[in-house]
Amino acid sequence: MPIVNRSVEEFIMLLASKEPAPGGGSASALLGAIGSALSSMVVNLTLGKEKFKEQETILEEILKESENLQKEFLSLIEEDTNAFSKVSRAYKMPKETEEQKSVRRDAIEKALKDATIIPLLIMEKAISGLKLAEKTIGNTNPTVLSDIGVSILCLKSALQGAYLNVLINLRYIKDMEFIQETKTKVHELLREGLILSERIYNEVEKLLIK
Repeated sequence: MPIVNRSVEEFIMLLASKEPAPGGGSASALLGAIGSALSSMVVNLTLGKEKFKEQETILEEILKESENLQKEFLSLIEEDTNAFSKVSRAYKMPKETEEQKSVRRDAIEKALKDATIIPLLIMEKAISGLKLAEKTIGNTNPTVLSDIGVSILCLKSALQGAYLNVLINLRYIKDMEFIQETKTKVHELLREGLILSERIYNEVEKLLIK
């Protein structure tokens, strides 16, 4: 059964088990899905209210995009688990002969590179989710401000968790050009996401303290 079709309890138990996957990457994608779902929730709790009739168009746009993000994050949970499973299988390949060692090395390198792409995507999606969450501020019912804040925190955690998963994979990859290109990209994404999340969270906190 696909991981995303399991109950919350089953997922948590599997995450806690000695199975290598799902792990931190899948957990990061789940946090992204939760963050995006909270953006959908605050919009759904606002749409249809007369006071926010003028915001109806932008709210419908936010809702559509956040629902798409939820689906993409859920897909990434499965993809990350599958990618790491391929890495595990590559490490278990035979290494008795020089030929087998060579085939195994190539398989590990490819599997690690493929596994690195997934958390990079999670980071990109997390930034998209943060930008959507920012749009909800001032356009949604003020009673759901705290939910926007939780959305931001989930998406920030998804961003940072995915960042760490990229870094751990890069430690075992041999291709220096791939490593350098990926490090440049991942640090840019992290910087953008952290600046964005801090700004939005501070805005939410100020509105709640008022």
